[in-house]
Amino acid sequence: MTLLTVNYRHTAGFTPHYINNAAVEETANAVRAQLVSAVTDAITLSVLGDITGLNVNGIHFDLWISLDHPVSDHETGETVCGLREFDPGAGVDAASLLVSPVSESMTEELVLSTFGHELGHAVFEAPGWIAGSKAGPGLFDDVVGQPLKVYRMTTRDAAHLSGAGTAEQQNPPATVHETERAKAMRIAEYRANEFMGSLLVPRSRLLNAVNEMAPMHHVTVVHGPSLLEGQLTNPMSLKADGDLGEFDLESLQKAIGKRFGVHGRFIRVRMERYGLLPGSRPH
Repeated sequence: MTLLTVNYRHTAGFTPHYINNAAVEETANAVRAQLVSAVTDAITLSVLGDITGLNVNGIHFDLWISLDHPVSDHETGETVCGLREFDPGAGVDAASLLVSPVSESMTEELVLSTFGHELGHAVFEAPGWIAGSKAGPGLFDDVVGQPLKVYRMTTRDAAHLSGAGTAEQQNPPATVHETERAKAMRIAEYRANEFMGSLLVPRSRLLNAVNEMAPMHHVTVVHGPSLLEGQLTNPMSLKADGDLGEFDLESLQKAIGKRFGVHGRFIRVRMERYGLLPGSRPH
């Protein structure tokens, strides 16, 4: 049983307040520190599955986790990677985190990545959902016979985890309200993906792995100054030489992926985010 305590800047409604990449990374690192030791590389599903509750900015709630059954989209009935949900009718102080198990369409790496993404939503979205459900109706609201609002976000497929997320599009946006909702959804998905990346492959552990493993794959680590024109930069980058340079770099990424329990493409994205690859800048 693991109870996580998380704090970040938030609004009066307990939604994230101007959370940038650095703040997301800091939050993910704080969560990770409560799950594994500082010298651990891979976070396993068993460790994540032991999470039973969160205290986020003073909002306490249980986390109901399911990893044993295929997850279905409530609207289409199709199997999806995962979802997170808050149903005040089922529990006013609990959120659900459901991830489809390993199968022909769900690799172990995808299951782990999906869990990290869903946990990001539990950290950043669930507190606002729970606080909002307790705010009560307005003075002139007629709530008699009205169903309780269920908050739900779905991770439909692996593509959802590959970038800024795939918030459902309004085609075309019907109102300004819907446009703002779509924008908020995109931000939430991007934030959950960044949380996932930093949680599963934190910057410090990746740099350590790169320094150790790059020479084994004929990739050169180029060390540079950490301060350039007054701006903090990544003090190292990777250089793959020769005709097999790209192949060697891909081999390194696959090897590091196994070390962290994720796919090699996942490592490539983190290398880009941390400014290790040619043409990339640290975020």
